[in-house]
Amino acid sequence: MAAEQFDTSWMWNPAFIEKATSTAGRFVNFRKTFFVNAEIPTSLPIQITADTRYKLYVNKQLVAFGPVKGDANLWFYDEVDISPCLRVGENHIAIHILRLFHGTSYGTSFPRLGTGGVRIATAVDDEVWAPQIRSSEFWQTAIDHSVTLRIDEEEDDFLHVYELVSASHDTKLEWIPAILLRFQNSTGVTAPWKLSPRLIPPMRSQRSYFSAIHNVKSGLSHGAWSAGLLGIQSGESDLFLPARSSHQFDLETPIHTTAFIRFRFVRPEVGGACLTITYSESYENTPVVVPYLRRKGNRCDTSKFLIGPMDIYTFRGKDGNPRLGYYEDEETEEVYMPFHWRTFRFMRLNIETGSSDLIMRGIDIGVVSYPLDVLSNISTTSDDGTLGALYNTSIRTLQNCMHDCYEDCPFYEQLQYAMDTRSSCLFTYHVSGDDRLARQAIIQLHSSFQPRIGLTASRAPSTQLQIIPHFSLYWICMLHDHFLYYEDKAFVRPLLPVVDAVLGYFHERIDHRLDLVSLRNEKGVWNFHDWAEQWRPYGIPPSAEKSGVSTYTNSLYAYTLKLAAKLQGEVAGRLSLADEYSHRAGLIVDAVKRQCFDGQYFTDSIAACSDPQIDRSQHNQVWAVLSGAVCGDSAQALLKRALGSSQNGSPLIKTSISMSFYTFRAISIAGGSLYDELFHALWQPWRHQLSLGLTTWEEDDVSHRSDCHAWGSAPIYEFLAEVAGIRPAKAGWQEIEFTPRLGLYPSLEATVPFYREGKMVLAKVGWSSLDGETRVTLGIEGLDESISVHVKLPGWPVMVEKSSQSMVFTWTRS
Repeated sequence: MAAEQFDTSWMWNPAFIEKATSTAGRFVNFRKTFFVNAEIPTSLPIQITADTRYKLYVNKQLVAFGPVKGDANLWFYDEVDISPCLRVGENHIAIHILRLFHGTSYGTSFPRLGTGGVRIATAVDDEVWAPQIRSSEFWQTAIDHSVTLRIDEEEDDFLHVYELVSASHDTKLEWIPAILLRFQNSTGVTAPWKLSPRLIPPMRSQRSYFSAIHNVKSGLSHGAWSAGLLGIQSGESDLFLPARSSHQFDLETPIHTTAFIRFRFVRPEVGGACLTITYSESYENTPVVVPYLRRKGNRCDTSKFLIGPMDIYTFRGKDGNPRLGYYEDEETEEVYMPFHWRTFRFMRLNIETGSSDLIMRGIDIGVVSYPLDVLSNISTTSDDGTLGALYNTSIRTLQNCMHDCYEDCPFYEQLQYAMDTRSSCLFTYHVSGDDRLARQAIIQLHSSFQPRIGLTASRAPSTQLQIIPHFSLYWICMLHDHFLYYEDKAFVRPLLPVVDAVLGYFHERIDHRLDLVSLRNEKGVWNFHDWAEQWRPYGIPPSAEKSGVSTYTNSLYAYTLKLAAKLQGEVAGRLSLADEYSHRAGLIVDAVKRQCFDGQYFTDSIAACSDPQIDRSQHNQVWAVLSGAVCGDSAQALLKRALGSSQNGSPLIKTSISMSFYTFRAISIAGGSLYDELFHALWQPWRHQLSLGLTTWEEDDVSHRSDCHAWGSAPIYEFLAEVAGIRPAKAGWQEIEFTPRLGLYPSLEATVPFYREGKMVLAKVGWSSLDGETRVTLGIEGLDESISVHVKLPGWPVMVEKSSQSMVFTWTRS
């Protein structure tokens, strides 16, 4: 029998205890000194990962932050070249580790496995550098007991990365040798972390600055604080804060921001001064419930309250300098750097100087996000600037919800939900042609599949399993979208068994008395529909909760079956299964028409048991159109009644911002002139947000919890895919659809990127009107050969033209 083999490439602190009552985790430090005796290598790539998060410093320079969020199925490592940071002679490597405790409810957004660990190695196992760099007992390590990851923060139910830093002498670092963790590495057994190189590029960082200061309560003047902390000149003059003084003020950034922060001070003679930072998205009135039900109004009304999570830092002074090697000038400067990036539009600082004078050098803001290259643009000279404001705010919102995964909201959860992510992926495709973060999201949600239930998790990666059946359907929609835009059969095909399993979950729950899916309350399952005031507290229509039959569920199921049929047919060639899905969809649609239509509207549940005063919603009119239960003139009339101002009787329950993408899809599919008739009016909720001072789109207009949520970025898709009219006519952009909505703006210019056969292509659209005629231009740049363009101008039959860099049409309104 062969001898067992072991993986000893991971190291850890032998004194680490995986629990504590007052903190969500601990910080652990690692350090090592090595020598470059001769010439600095031109390249020295290393691979590094850790559980839970790490920052890597070489000679006091931050080199990497990671890893990308993973889980037990896929744990990512980074490869970085440290040679630019090296010098001849002595070199210092430091690794700062955030370890969130395993098996707790804290840090939902940050998956971690049963033990902490750090793995570092050279990419090439050579004789010179590999022994000096790799994980070993020659590394020193120390647990930082001075930092508590706060679990007492009302505003934080998900992250638990906000810090309470003390300066007690009882918390001084004790450096000890690291230990190597020992894992079997044979007979199909490996270390618990299933390693993969990162699938996405590193986050992009850029400098930003505060733009305004408010509510100053300090011995220093408003002008002094402004000169020291605002704008590109900030940090050029020190701010002297005398001993035993108190200072409070609010700082504002021009836009909603996600950033690493550095608070820089001259190191005081003695410790004990205290800095408290409150991060907030807006000024607001006293909340109804923190953090879930807010009263905000004008976000910039500085007479209101600033409410948000806090970091609390006690200065260490010269005697308490830990000399960790995380920044330059440690002897003369004391810099507080919260480990994880922070989200804010406003920031309140409280400073208590204690017994020693304090000198503030400045605050550095390093904005971070996924490196989204925005190649699209759109503009018009024929409105009041609304189009540009809607589009730019949507781009900003999307970017702030993209880091190492797509996020619902960066301020509160930083979780990748399938419904939210489906929209975000489509928005990303249209602005950049980039699918790397989308591919990762599809894989991570696929990995969350629960065979005992038959559904994917609602969100992944996450430490807490949450099941929302509808979100598994949205994951299938993500797969369909990716294939439509990229035609990557090799990527999609292995995922199709889970598609079939998810659809099977709904098929098995058909009530054959009604021929409709019935989702009764099941333990551990949340049948969430949408955030509507009338559906509080859990976002489920009362009639659907009572009967178990939801019109929305059945319509979404039928809609998804049709998309899945295309996948099975075009990707897998399983035509019989595709036909089965289409047949199942048809049966559901027929049953919805029979059972859930009251003669005027589609009701939230069975029409015969519904109260027209409370059991009608816009949602089910939208999804009736999307599923094919109603089409053509009937669909147009239905949506006009449901969404327009001419409806009779009790108003329908409104769709939220999260459903806006699907509302627009329905009015587009319905055809006729409906889209043009409703287009400008439907943007009123977005225009209202702009009037309230938001710089990103809020989560919803019911709770007003978060001021940044990417599902509100629907203008991206509407302006580029609908108004400019550029969409794939066949999978992978083998052919293009050009259906510009010329009646919405007298003039327009737009660029829409797309990725075709490994190359980035730009579609450039323009039109202008004069004397009743509109000159329309379309140029396709970046193609190796001409492809078919399906041109559909308003009121004209479809024309199929060969693409070129200059296509011109003259359109006259009929």
